[in-house]
Amino acid sequence: MNVECVSLPLANRLAHDYQLGNADALRFFTYPPYQMESYRKRLEWLENNEIPHRDKLADGLLAYNQAIGNHQRAMEGIEKLRKQGTMVVIGGQQAGVLTGPLYTIYKAVHLIQAARQLSAQLNAEVVPVFWIAGEDHDIDEIDHTFWLTDQETKLHKEKISLPRTGRPSASSVPLGRAEYEAFMEKLFANLTETEETAAIRRWVEEAAASSKTVVDWFARLMASLFGKHGLILVESSLPFVRELEKPVFTQVLQRNEELSALVADAAGRLESAGYPLQLEVGGQEANLFLYEGKDRLQLLRHGDRFVTRRGTYTREEMIELAETDPCRFSSNVVTRSLMQEHLFPTLAFVAGAGEIAYWAYFKEMFAAFGKQLPIVLPRVSVTLVEGAIARLLKDFDLPIDKALASFAAWKEEWEASRGAHPLTDRFQHVRDAMQELYQPLVSEVALLEPGMEQLAEKNAARLLEQVDFLERRLVLALEQREDIGKRRLWRLEAALNPAGGLQERKLSIIPFVNKYGLSLVDRLVEAPLVHDGSHQVVYL
Repeated sequence: MNVECVSLPLANRLAHDYQLGNADALRFFTYPPYQMESYRKRLEWLENNEIPHRDKLADGLLAYNQAIGNHQRAMEGIEKLRKQGTMVVIGGQQAGVLTGPLYTIYKAVHLIQAARQLSAQLNAEVVPVFWIAGEDHDIDEIDHTFWLTDQETKLHKEKISLPRTGRPSASSVPLGRAEYEAFMEKLFANLTETEETAAIRRWVEEAAASSKTVVDWFARLMASLFGKHGLILVESSLPFVRELEKPVFTQVLQRNEELSALVADAAGRLESAGYPLQLEVGGQEANLFLYEGKDRLQLLRHGDRFVTRRGTYTREEMIELAETDPCRFSSNVVTRSLMQEHLFPTLAFVAGAGEIAYWAYFKEMFAAFGKQLPIVLPRVSVTLVEGAIARLLKDFDLPIDKALASFAAWKEEWEASRGAHPLTDRFQHVRDAMQELYQPLVSEVALLEPGMEQLAEKNAARLLEQVDFLERRLVLALEQREDIGKRRLWRLEAALNPAGGLQERKLSIIPFVNKYGLSLVDRLVEAPLVHDGSHQVVYL
């Protein structure tokens, strides 16, 4: 694979400054992410702060990964986690349909590559872990996928119907067979039939056949793609996870006001530094969710009581409930970070731009809870460029960095350069000249032979009609060429800048593996990607 690195600005300014090593951004984190010394220091901290539950963690991970059919390589990584000194590189995502947008794939690739590289550089055991955010209840964010239609010139969104009522977590939403089959028929009706299509369909259907929920389906697909490379999967709502999280639930409930104040203080510092706030900090958030039946409801704090829209509890009742029934609780974006740090010996957390902006709030909170913010490593960002798209870039004389950074502005310039055909004035000049030369001849013919006047005038009209005909044919040919040019432009835009953003945020891996096979994922895992914050362009 040919890989080219380009520099692209991030929409999130804090994440952009953090990637660039700007001191204003780095002060909200413990470690600069691109310095090897950061990893040595974090390794030393982990050695002095060993987690006490390695065997219970490994037992739970082993049972789950066996249940989803993960590869033996992943099981070997889990066994390594039993041993003191083994660390993880961890990151996660929601359980999107058909693995969700491409950036989910890239996050898994980054975890695997980073674990390999850091193991070699530190002479230590580092294993990759993918955290599936199965407890999220925003189903509208995961129930769809995108593909390209109309000869790959238009972006199409297709939703799968996921039956639900109230606010259930994704891990409890069933994958209905009828809804799944209807969705799959639409998907494969729109995919171009290739030598790989049958294998892709089998891969998707085999995973779905063993899955009761949309999260199960996601986990099995990810395990089949990345398990052979040692990727361990964990799902946030698993009972063993909740059981291990009990001490953190208790601490969060006991010190809830302190936690909220620390997050609010961080928000104030971020605002003073000129960064837009990523979190809404109102002061009443308990930073937990509570399950009432199947509904995952936000927990708020009023005085010394905790309330949902269905019930109210004393602090003592909450603490007792966390001890006896931890599966009733669920972390939010703030406390999830604490849970992850408690559960895993985390060397580095691989984060997208939005996650980087969230984690900027947590440094002091971690310290107050006896923890240390791990290295926050920006996720590798990738654009796949097929051969046909590379040729279009060349034909349009459009550099790839310009196509990714400012496609809309370039497109506007390109369209403005398309005007009326350049011979408009020339055709009119010929008409005027013909009439100027021919009309006196018509008059002279009429003087010599009056009966030929009408014939002479018709002949003059026919000559002008021939000029008009030639111009119409030229206009038609140019319009056809223009239409072809526009369609080529639309195809380029749909491939590289769908809906005005990076390819990785919309398109899924499915159309690509349909063309290049599932081995494309293995090739991405082995690709020479650079983990330095630059955007990677992978030419297929």
